[in-house]
Amino acid sequence: MPQDTMTVSVQPGPSSTATSRTKLAIFLALAFIIGLLPLGSSLILHFPDERYYSNGAVIMMQSGDYLTPHTAEGDVRLKKPPFTYWMSLAGMEIFGISVIGSRFFWLVGGAAILLATFQFTRILTRNDQTALLAAALLAANGAFLRASFNAIPDLPLTLFMLLGFIGFTGLLFKDDRQRTYALLAYGGTGFAVLTKGLLPLAMVAYVIAYALGVASVRPRARRLWQPSVVLPSIVIFGAWFAYQSFTASSELASDFVGDQLSEKVAIGFGTFVDGLSSNIAGLFLPVLLWLVMLLVGARTSGKGPTVQSIGATAPFIAGWIVTVAIIFSLSRYASYRYIIPVIPLLCVLLAVALQSVMDQRADSVLRVILRISMILMAGALAVILLLGLLLLPPVIVVALAIIAVAGLAGLWLYSRGATTERLAACFALLLLGAAFISTPVLRGLLLPDIGAVIAAKAGPVHLPQDQVLFIGSHLDAAKLRLYMDREAPFPQMRRFPEAGIAPGIKLVMTNEQPVADKLKSLGFNVEEVVGGWRRVEWPPFYAALRARDLIGARNQYGQRGWIATRP
Repeated sequence: MPQDTMTVSVQPGPSSTATSRTKLAIFLALAFIIGLLPLGSSLILHFPDERYYSNGAVIMMQSGDYLTPHTAEGDVRLKKPPFTYWMSLAGMEIFGISVIGSRFFWLVGGAAILLATFQFTRILTRNDQTALLAAALLAANGAFLRASFNAIPDLPLTLFMLLGFIGFTGLLFKDDRQRTYALLAYGGTGFAVLTKGLLPLAMVAYVIAYALGVASVRPRARRLWQPSVVLPSIVIFGAWFAYQSFTASSELASDFVGDQLSEKVAIGFGTFVDGLSSNIAGLFLPVLLWLVMLLVGARTSGKGPTVQSIGATAPFIAGWIVTVAIIFSLSRYASYRYIIPVIPLLCVLLAVALQSVMDQRADSVLRVILRISMILMAGALAVILLLGLLLLPPVIVVALAIIAVAGLAGLWLYSRGATTERLAACFALLLLGAAFISTPVLRGLLLPDIGAVIAAKAGPVHLPQDQVLFIGSHLDAAKLRLYMDREAPFPQMRRFPEAGIAPGIKLVMTNEQPVADKLKSLGFNVEEVVGGWRRVEWPPFYAALRARDLIGARNQYGQRGWIATRP
């Protein structure tokens, strides 16, 4: 039998140490969920495309049609396959139609990606230090954190493509558990296709091309053909596309093909440069500290960074990262988000490279940077908590302050004598803890969002669907829909109808002053509601601080909405 080509140069540590690092990786994943839960359960940060998936999930629940996504206006929307809608829907089935319901499984998915990255690195290196370092680098990555609580396809795509890539790596470079790796490879790819479309198929094409094109790997290419897994995967994951080709063929052709290819792909030097610049920034800016530490470690150890410890898998991983960067450099819409699916793989390579050069002196430098970061974070949190005294009950602010002091003290003590992977975990925990402590104060100033306050007024009326209407921004309508129970759906439109308000409409909701004024002129009883201070400007904010009346300023400058009822 051929030898395993995943060669390593580092021997496993003692089992007790390995167990402690595994527990720390699990702790990091749980801290990831807890730290981001306050942000995920509120609309402080809201990505515009979330409205498609939250609206679509609510409509699926209300209509019982779980196969064909629809917009809030009732149109079929097949730009993306249905898994993202199902993921949001699953959370709403547990927590009800709500923000946390829509986003919950994104937090779980982010934690799962951390653990998958840990396990993948351990398979490659057989070293738990490097595995923990890779997971910690990912947990401290700002682009990844940002994707972990917005209900759009980026995060589930990253999860399934990572699982698929782990499977393909195992098939090409490992001799054992071929069945398991085949299930990961083709199951992960299939779910990724059901999440966002064609990029996972590009991964399959890359894997095949690499296996056939690289002489050292070519003898193992036959391992990719696992008919007992491949054929069922094609049937299962292709079923939705086959169904839509019969029931909504024109929408599938226009929406899906347009979104995946004709509307996105653009060939041109300027487009390529813009896209490549965005992709490079998305890859390397969030890990700038660790790139600096590579230089520091190389200087203190006298060794150059290397990824030789993972052998032939290193160019395989790096090649896919480069391939994705090139693919999305051909998109007419440049965005760092497109590179997110390969960020876990970058963290794997970066962790291996760091472990090859870091020594006690480099760790000392990293520890100093960590402690300076902790001091700066302590100052920032102190300012935020002082603002919290003007917005929240004192008992909540005191509790947050106790958590902050205990957390910072614990990290400070834990970092003494810690090695690279544990110091990186401290950086991740510092960011997650700061998010957890800051969010309640930000909520006190920026929330409730206008959807919540409109729903609080309109929801208890319990009018039939054909007697309720929303006019205004699609973004705020999507927020409103997250607070209305499934028995109270509502139609919406962007502009005031030219034909006027139908006689059967008893209640109109809007977030636009001109619409409210027009309704009032038509004889509707119009009531104004006020949400959080979404667009904070410095002069009134500073004046409110001097007057120690942030709540009053929030009420004065908060986002407005209107409820209009027919007499």
